[in-house]
Amino acid sequence: MLQKFADSLQIPLENGKLTIPSEKGKGYLKGLLLDNGFGIMIRNYELYEDMLVVKRGDTDASDRIIINFTNIFFDNKGDENELTAKDLPTVQIGKGKIDLDMLIPKRTKYRTILLGIDKSRLKELLGEQHGLLIYDEILNTEHHLLFEEVITPRIQKVANEIIECDVPVNLQNTYYRIKAEEIVCLLFAELFKRENSPLQNLNEDDVLMLYKIRDKILQKLDVPPLLSELANLARMSESKLKKLFKQIFGNSIYNYYQSFRMKEAARLLKEKKVTVSEVGYQLGFTNMSHFGKIFEEHIGMKPKKYSKNS
Repeated sequence: MLQKFADSLQIPLENGKLTIPSEKGKGYLKGLLLDNGFGIMIRNYELYEDMLVVKRGDTDASDRIIINFTNIFFDNKGDENELTAKDLPTVQIGKGKIDLDMLIPKRTKYRTILLGIDKSRLKELLGEQHGLLIYDEILNTEHHLLFEEVITPRIQKVANEIIECDVPVNLQNTYYRIKAEEIVCLLFAELFKRENSPLQNLNEDDVLMLYKIRDKILQKLDVPPLLSELANLARMSESKLKKLFKQIFGNSIYNYYQSFRMKEAARLLKEKKVTVSEVGYQLGFTNMSHFGKIFEEHIGMKPKKYSKNS
């Protein structure tokens, strides 16, 4: 991927690092082979023009796991003032011939960490895990799979430590390997919390459609999603849509929507300094008591208390 990016920009790679020319953008991409079957790429850049990088998944890619951390913060304070519900840090875990990186839009800030790890190396890192279907599907089958998780504060902290690496050059490979192993373990600790149910083999069309459905759900947080409308848009049965959505995103459609709705409510209370009622009405609630109850379930405290503590 890094070499294809360099070829598209017609600039050389120097010791695994690609620095974007000032006339084409700003920032850098850096790639390292950590050890056999385990690599990392840090992407911190912005381009001034659209660029298309075609990276097709290998036909035998089921033996390699790709983990992509997106919207990563770059300091301890983070960039919370710039975030909306759609921009929250997330991580995608994929296996198989699924194309995720294609069009790179201009003026888009990429703040990501990409890990590639062979199944044998991942199994060595995680050890044997008995009775966990998600472990078996990822490590012991040839299925094409994709999962997405919202990044937890602990995962975000390690991601920051990877990006802010300040150890001597001769120790960086060791440092990155240790931190990469740590972030993978924290990620799988979250995946293992998911419902222990059989997973369905995915194709690329299904993945692209599920992300369109996800974007549709988050377009207007004041309007709860209607399953029948989403199923028509996806051209799937309601049961298939519900199953695939929960498989990829780890939550039901409505609970996923409600979770982001409450994160947006928390952001508005913290940043805009508007009243609880104004936030509730803006997000489609007519009953403020109900809004307060849902907010407390997701954020951990009542909205008035949250607003005062922000």
